[in-house]
Amino acid sequence: MREDELRKHATCSACRKKIGHTGLPMFWTLTIDRHGIDHGALARNAGLTMMLGGHAALARAMGPNEEMTQKMMDTRELTLCESCAMPIMELLERCATGG
Repeated sequence: MREDELRKHATCSACRKKIGHTGLPMFWTLTIDRHGIDHGALARNAGLTMMLGGHAALARAMGPNEEMTQKMMDTRELTLCESCAMPIMELLERCATGG
């Protein structure tokens, strides 16, 4: 990360403090997208699967591979200091251990 980009991330998006306030010279950046299921695409995919006797893998190979979701908001990038990132770190740990 170059200086100009680092300056964009100098403040935590959650607590609004400078990223170094924890005493650690580290921080997190998160890119977040929100999606909604496209029910029409889902129904078309399910219909093709049914037409092919319930063989989802075959339907996936023969289907148009269309977008199954729509983005519901613009992509957002967040900066989190080590303190505010604790819940994210716990979530990552649970995902890594399958819990």
